[in-house]
Amino acid sequence: MRICFVSNSAGRYGSEIALLELLKGLLKLNVECLVLLPEKGPLTVDLDRLNIQWRIINYPPWISGRKSILQRLARILKALVMTVSLARVIIRWRCDVIYTNTIWTGTGALAAWLTGKPHIWHFHESGQHNFGVKFDLGLHLAMWLMSHLSVLIIVVSRSLQDDYARYIKRDKLRLVYQSVTIADEIEKANRLSPNNQIFQCVLVGSVHPLKRQDEAIAALFEVIRRGINAQLLVVGDGSKRFKAALRQQVEDYGLTQQVKFTGYLENPVSVMCKADVVLMCSRWEAFGRATVEAMLAGKPVIGTANSGGTAELIQDGITGLLYKAGDHDELANKIQFLYENPQEKLKLGAAARLWAAGRFTRERYAKETFTLLNEVLMMEKTSPPDPSN
Repeated sequence: MRICFVSNSAGRYGSEIALLELLKGLLKLNVECLVLLPEKGPLTVDLDRLNIQWRIINYPPWISGRKSILQRLARILKALVMTVSLARVIIRWRCDVIYTNTIWTGTGALAAWLTGKPHIWHFHESGQHNFGVKFDLGLHLAMWLMSHLSVLIIVVSRSLQDDYARYIKRDKLRLVYQSVTIADEIEKANRLSPNNQIFQCVLVGSVHPLKRQDEAIAALFEVIRRGINAQLLVVGDGSKRFKAALRQQVEDYGLTQQVKFTGYLENPVSVMCKADVVLMCSRWEAFGRATVEAMLAGKPVIGTANSGGTAELIQDGITGLLYKAGDHDELANKIQFLYENPQEKLKLGAAARLWAAGRFTRERYAKETFTLLNEVLMMEKTSPPDPSN
């Protein structure tokens, strides 16, 4: 079985890390993996370590922020040209299945159609909750193409499945939770003694209004006002404008010594392991890798209820705590509860670790995906794909 994976970037962010996890698992199942990328980057170094053949073709994304119509048209034309280049590589590599790793690029699906190969799409993100970015072709046309150019579409949470069921038939959407493997990082981080002088809160994620770092800062102000010696670490990078607004908020609250911005960290697990609690204030998460990482590190997570994948991962009062999104006072109450009940904090963290360790394994992730790959190949043998379907 030869699978051509199409990545939207060569970085090491959520979807790329999930791809690496999958590749490592599939290699153990004797699947021959090949990867197409639009650029060179950290991911290519990881692929070399795994002895995976890769090729750079400068295909563009089909999602962007504030772009003019002319810029969008130019990018669409470039994508069509690059589709031919991808198709040539696919034919040369003699691939059995084409596997696009995120919704950010549609070139792989078009190349699969050109070559008559079955295509699988892996949705790690929502078409509705993408920080204000838009499809060059518009949402509805892009959804139609993603459905009709794919034999199967893998989603990473039930919430994401529900999100796309408005546009794509449910029998084409298959739920596979990704794996999160960080045992080495946890072991290394735990060798360092944590700072027990201050109650440490950590929030990991892109700095963006939808991630609601401002809500965490407001909650921290409230718990400090109540006499709790607490600190918040904001881990991540993103919108410069929003980051400036957050810094102004910190100054207005007089929290310059209590709120620290670390910027992007390649290994946020090291910070989580030193924390007392990890916060997930995002209004909507497709999956929530940072949440699972915190759980595997044995840390209680306070997350937003009814917020996409977060509510799927946390059982309120059992493996973590949930609060109503937008209610920073309730968030402050949850933080105070863990501060005043250290045994409950440890109990929640231990239950979270046990639950996550049994579910988000690389072996399970690869096996479930391998089963779908075989299903697609069997469908290909019994009924050749029809592009008009």
